[in-house]
Amino acid sequence: MAIVDRVSSPLPTYDQVLELPAVSKRAIPEEFLDENDHVNIGRHLEVASDALWECTNTIGMGPSYIEERNLSSFTAEHHLRYFSELRLGDELSAHVRLLERSDKALHSITFLVDRTHEVLSSTCEATLVHIDMATRRPVPYPDDIAVGLDRVIAEHGAVAWPAPVCGSMGVRRP
Repeated sequence: MAIVDRVSSPLPTYDQVLELPAVSKRAIPEEFLDENDHVNIGRHLEVASDALWECTNTIGMGPSYIEERNLSSFTAEHHLRYFSELRLGDELSAHVRLLERSDKALHSITFLVDRTHEVLSSTCEATLVHIDMATRRPVPYPDDIAVGLDRVIAEHGAVAWPAPVCGSMGVRRP
C-alpha cells in the first residue's frame, strides 16, 4: 500500500490515528477560543507545527541543531483541513506522520484528534525545506539526520492506511 496516495484518500478513523504516537496532549484552554467559541484557526496551525517540531527534535533537529550545526528547516507549504470543532476543555492530542523525503525536503501530515468526542478534528499537511542558516538556501540533510528521518518515515509508514494528503504538495522528484 502506498504511504502517500496523491488521489484523495479517505480520512483515517479515530482509532487509526491513535496507531501513531501522540506527540502532545492537552485540554483546550480558553485562550485558544475565537469569537465562534471554538479553537481558532491559528491555534490549529500552532499545535500542529509544534508537534512537527517535537517530532523532528527527536531525530536531532532541535535548537542545538540550529545553534551548533547552523542548519534548520523552513516550512515551504502547508495545507489545513478541518473536520470537527474543538471547544473549551476538550482533550486534544497531536499525531505526526512523516511521509517522505528527498535530500533537501520533508513531507508530513499532523493529525489533531478530539479525544473527548473520539473524532479527527483537523489535519495539517506540510512540506519543509532543509536550510543552511548562513546562506538561507536549501542544502541536503546530513547523513545522521537522513538516517533518522528514514527510520521514522518507515515506522510511520507501517500503519495500514494511506495518508489523506491534498495531492498538490509534497516532495518534488527530479
